[in-house]
Formats: sequence, structure tokens, C-alpha cells
Amino acid sequence: MDEPWYSSISDDLEKVERLMMDTVRSRNPELTEICRYVLGTNGKRIRPSICLLSYRACGGRSPGKARDAAAALEIIHNATLIHDDINDQGELRRGAQAAYKKYSIGKSIVAGDFLFALGYRLIGSSSPEVVDFIVDASVAMGAGEFDQKEFERNIEVTEDDYIKIIEGKTARLMECGAKIGSFLAGADDKMIGGMGEFAFRTGIAFQIVDDVLDVIGSESITGKRTGSDIMEGKPTLPMIYAMQDPVHGDELKEIFGKKELGWPEVADAIEMIKKTDSTKRCMEKAKRIAEDSRPLLDVIEDSVYKRSLIDLSDYIVSRNR
Repeated sequence: MDEPWYSSISDDLEKVERLMMDTVRSRNPELTEICRYVLGTNGKRIRPSICLLSYRACGGRSPGKARDAAAALEIIHNATLIHDDINDQGELRRGAQAAYKKYSIGKSIVAGDFLFALGYRLIGSSSPEVVDFIVDASVAMGAGEFDQKEFERNIEVTEDDYIKIIEGKTARLMECGAKIGSFLAGADDKMIGGMGEFAFRTGIAFQIVDDVLDVIGSESITGKRTGSDIMEGKPTLPMIYAMQDPVHGDELKEIFGKKELGWPEVADAIEMIKKTDSTKRCMEKAKRIAEDSRPLLDVIEDSVYKRSLIDLSDYIVSRNR
């Protein structure tokens, strides 16, 4: 966690880390081990950071409940990752074995359910409004996953379909974090709305970059095998744009539409995508979304925390992992 945007909330984040590890302690040592294994695999902590930065940027000074909420968001997020890896049969998560590969599918499902319960209990000690924020985000995440399944290996998937998917599965939880943080700081509806919309758009940019890194990223840095999204048939923007290419588009459609792929075919697809303007278009779109979101922060006064949110936005569209 050495990115500059962490520095203003480093103490808060350290406390959130300890809180998460304490929260997932169970009477069953192996269940505790699985949960701590998942939480300890070097996540970027974007969601709790957005919650904490929003709280501080809106004038919050007693961060106990904000830290609880930040920890809950990260715990719930990691619960979804356990289930996603099982659903997608992904083998690596952040450079480590997926939990279900290390501990079995059955135990990992239970661990994911356990994390969900703990996250909701932790956030449930706040106000009803905070609970509504996280419930709405969770509903959107579930719908987003189903939308993604609908378009897996579907060559008719469009950019609008893709945006709808990532709004649910990624952007809504980031929006939730910003809304919770600003609400707990006592912000008014205008501030909460502006902070939430900033985080929502930041989440869209984040997911676009994530999907680009599946094509051009280094496995040793991303902690994920390059081309995993292609192997799993996920409808990503780099593939959608590449399938529009006049030279390689038809061949990529043929690969994307296959029910079963081998890694040699995935490697071929990656090379073809790189020969198109797809990843360039994706990065331009992500940067444009991030830049256009920054005026939404005009609802709050300038501070080190506001500047940290802007730095976070810059980091998201320039990162390599």
C-alpha cells in the first residue's frame, strides 16, 4: 500500500485491517484460516478507501463507524470473490490459489457465506440508511452477475450491455462506500449524491482497466493469468471492441463464441486483440470517464482527502495491476 493516495488515511486503513482480521475469527480454526487467507491476499482495498476518504472529505472526525463500514464493505466484497472464483473456475486470485482450490469448494462456499453474514452484522450496527445503501448495492451485484452470465460467449454483446453489467457487479459497491462514508460524516443529500456518483463512475473506469489488464497485463504483477476472462467467456469491453475490427473481428467472434477453449486459442485471441485499437479505445474511455467524474467533487471543499480521491481516480486509470 505505497500509493500516494493512501497516505492521508493510512492510520484508518491499518485499523480497518486489524478489525477485519478480528471480525472473521471463528470457533472453527479452519474457517478462520480460510477467511484470513482470502482477506490477506494483497487486495487493493479500493472500496474501504473510498468509504474512508469520503467520510474524511465530508468533514467526519470520529471515524469509528466509518471504519466499521469500510471493513464490512471489504469483507462483503471478498465474500463475492470466493463465490465468483467457484462460479468461474478461476484458479488464481491476487497471485495466490483461489480459496476453493486450496480448501475445497464446499468449505469455500461456507466461508463466503460466513463472510457475508459477518459483513452485514458489522454494518448493521449503523443506521437503517447505511443498511439500505449496502442492501441496494448487494442486489445490484447479484443482478450484474446474472447479466454477465447471460452474455457469456455471446458474440452479439454490445458496449451498452457491458456497461450495464459492470454498473451492477463493480460500480454500485464503490458508490455504496462513498455514500456510506459521506452519510456517516453528516453530509447533506447533495453531497452524498455527488460523492456517490463520483465513486460510481470511478468504479466503471476501474472495471474497464481491469478488463484491459486481462489482455495486456503481466501475470506476475496482476496476480491473475492473462486471458482468464477470454477463457471464461466473459463479455469484456476489450473483446467487444476487438470483435468490431474489420481484419480480426470475425476470427475473434469465432473464438469468443466457442463453448470450450484451450489456452493456445486464448493466446491467439490476445495477440489478435493487441493488433486492433481495442485496448487503446478502452483506456481512452476509462480516462475520459475518470476525468469527467472529478467535477462531481465540487460538492465538497478542498482538503487533503478530496485531493486523495482525485489521486485515487488517477491511479485507477494508470495502474498495472
